[in-house]
Amino acid sequence: MRKLLVIASFLVLLTPAHVPAQHEAVEFYNKGVEALKNNEIDEAIGHFSGAIELDPLDHLAHNNRGVAYKRKGLYDKAIKDYDRALKNKPGYTFALANRGTALYRKGDLEAALRDLTRAAKRRSRDSVIRTTLGLVHRDLGQLDLAVKDFQKALSLNKRNMRAYMGLAGILASQERYTKALEVYSKALKSQKKGWDPREVEKKMDSIRELLAGLLYEQGLEQYRKGRTRQALSLWTKALKRYPQFPKALRDRGLTYHKMGKYSEAVKDFNLALKLNPSSGELYRIRADALYKLKKPEQALDDYAVALQADPTDAVGYNNRGLVFHERKDLDKALQDYSKAISISPSNPFFFENRALVFLAKGQNRKALKDYRRALDLTTDKAQQDEIRSRISDLAELIAPAPVDPSHRGPVKEGSPQRSPPDRKTN
Repeated sequence: MRKLLVIASFLVLLTPAHVPAQHEAVEFYNKGVEALKNNEIDEAIGHFSGAIELDPLDHLAHNNRGVAYKRKGLYDKAIKDYDRALKNKPGYTFALANRGTALYRKGDLEAALRDLTRAAKRRSRDSVIRTTLGLVHRDLGQLDLAVKDFQKALSLNKRNMRAYMGLAGILASQERYTKALEVYSKALKSQKKGWDPREVEKKMDSIRELLAGLLYEQGLEQYRKGRTRQALSLWTKALKRYPQFPKALRDRGLTYHKMGKYSEAVKDFNLALKLNPSSGELYRIRADALYKLKKPEQALDDYAVALQADPTDAVGYNNRGLVFHERKDLDKALQDYSKAISISPSNPFFFENRALVFLAKGQNRKALKDYRRALDLTTDKAQQDEIRSRISDLAELIAPAPVDPSHRGPVKEGSPQRSPPDRKTN
């Protein structure tokens, strides 16, 4: 009676056996093979143990029981069985390869290297053995040898996913990202039945995100140097690499906003919000762009969401106040400017904007007080001169007209009040 072939969890282990054995031992063995094929590990161990008890010299039964132990993570027991298989049949390649694998998983890299090197010499065209040898070389830090092993494994089997993953992983660790992406792409095209592509896709996304991050940082450096167009170009390249990059979308959108390209800015903010819909900051900066596009209703909707997400955003309150101010809803504008001041009382723009509301409401003394506070906080010389001019005009308007003793009526007042200055946005 012949023994059946068996495929181990990692290697094709056997060829048809012609070793004479007792009929009952063969029955045990073949039942063990079937159980192992069905991944019924404990049953397989029991059957192989029965075969070994009846025929202790059966190297096949020892080898396959070792496979079963290895699948359970019982590496010491597996190694003992492989040792016995090799004692019964010195140089048995599959026992060498399996023992090398068990030693590798146990963490004994040097011993694993010895076994797998011998096995690879005996079966030079075995893709799986070569792949495991590559893993050992990789973990020993011998990356050049590991790369050669994985490349050899792939030359023998174009559908060897472990070799693809091992090779691409090393290339990525060496910052050879483009080459790593090429290997992962080949893995996706060559994937065998039952292989889940999500692991490969996740690895590829990770590299694309990393490459996009490098381009983003380069763009940020250019922006800090005042090279706006170069920054935009780099951020656009980053987004081609990895479209789901919210930082690049945000900063490119802000740069478009600064350049007056508000429609382009809104497009970037829309995409960024799809990726990060809970970001109050993104809602606020989109609201700023919508305000510039003369879409106050949409801007107010975004400001409401932004300020609900971050009630401490002083700039958000100030900029929403601008919308209310422009719509002549002075009470709401006053409320928002005051809220901005309460959060950030050192920003002179907030005081200037509130002063304009007080002027519009005829509350000149309050406006004068805010302008004086803005002057105290302003460090820009030109801005200081402008505020002083406003203070002078207001003080002249507020002061009572001097009376000429020879006349009852007031003396004609000086120059009329200047037109209100523009409101300040942040």
